[in-house]
Amino acid sequence: MIDTTHLTVDQLADAWQHIHDTSPADEADPLVLECAGRLASDPGGEQAHVWVAGLVAMSGYLAWRPGKAAEQAALNALRDAATALDGQSCSHDDHPYEAEMDSLEDEIWTGDNGLLTGELVSPAGDTGAGRVLCPGNVAGWARLATDMIAPFTVRSIPAGAPKYHHSSIRMLSGVVNDYPYDDPQELLADEAVCLPDRPTRGLLAGFLVTMNATCWYAASERITDRSVLDSMVKGIQAAVPLLGDEPCVHGPREHPDTNDPDYANRIGYLLRSPGGRAELAEDYGWDEEEQADDEEERVEAWVCSAFLHELADKTLEVLTDALQSFEPAGGDEPGGGGEPE
Repeated sequence: MIDTTHLTVDQLADAWQHIHDTSPADEADPLVLECAGRLASDPGGEQAHVWVAGLVAMSGYLAWRPGKAAEQAALNALRDAATALDGQSCSHDDHPYEAEMDSLEDEIWTGDNGLLTGELVSPAGDTGAGRVLCPGNVAGWARLATDMIAPFTVRSIPAGAPKYHHSSIRMLSGVVNDYPYDDPQELLADEAVCLPDRPTRGLLAGFLVTMNATCWYAASERITDRSVLDSMVKGIQAAVPLLGDEPCVHGPREHPDTNDPDYANRIGYLLRSPGGRAELAEDYGWDEEEQADDEEERVEAWVCSAFLHELADKTLEVLTDALQSFEPAGGDEPGGGGEPE
C-alpha cells in the first residue's frame, strides 16, 4: 500500500500517471482518496485545478473497478468542485476543454489537458494559463470526469459526439435501413470486435445497444458469412460479464424502447462519449434542471445493468436462432466453442 502522507504535489502527480485500469486497489485507492480529500477540503480553491487534474489522470482506474469508497469520494469531490468553480466569475466565452469535444471519447485520461502546468499547446487559439486554469475550464474537466465514471449524473456538458462516432452512426444507419454505404458484413464484423477489455460504462452500454440495433440485419439472409454472426455472439458473450451487478432502480416502462433499430443505432454511439451522452440528454430534456422526474423513459436507464442484461439476452436469442440456418462451422455449436458430435 502506498503511503501518501508525506508526498509532495510533484511526487503525487508522478504517481497519478502510473494509475490505470489494471492498477491494484491497494495501490490506486490511497492515491484517489488523498486526491479527492484534498479537493473536497477546498473544492473552489486556488489548488483545485491540481486535484481535478489528479482525478482526471486516474479516471481510467475509476471508470473500471475502483474501490467503492475511492469511487464515491472522487465523485463527491468532482461534483463539489464543479459547483464551486462554476460559481466563480469568468470573462471567457468558451474554454479549452470545449475545443476537445469533437474528438473526445470516453478515455479522457489520455493526452494533456494542461491543468497541472497551466499550459496547453494548441493551434486552436489562446490557451495560456489564464484560460486553462480558469475556474470554468477546471469545472468543465471535473464534469467530464464525473460523467465518464458515472454517466448521466452531471449536467452542463457541451453536447456533441466526436466526429468519428457520427460517421459510424451514418454508416450503420445505412445498414439498418437496408441501404448500406459499404460492405455490411465488414462493418458488422468490425463492430463485433471493437470493445476493449476494460470498457467504461458508457462504452460498454453503447456496444450492447449497437449489437442489438444491428442484430436483425445480421440475422437476415442479407448476411451470408456466418463468421459475422459468430463474432457478434462472441462479442456480446464477452461483454455481459463486464456489466455491473447494481440493483435496478427503474419502475415499469422506465427502460428504453429499442424497437426502432435506426434510433437504437444512434443511441449506441452517443453513449460512448461525454459529448454524445450530453446530446442524448438534450433529446430527453435531461440537460435542463427543471426537467420533471416523472418521465416514463429515463435517460440514465440506457446504462442500467439490468436493462443491458435483458437487451443482451434478446440480441443473443436473435443471433443464435439465425445461426441455425447455417451449416455448423467445423462441428461447433452456434456461437462457437462446442465439441463435434
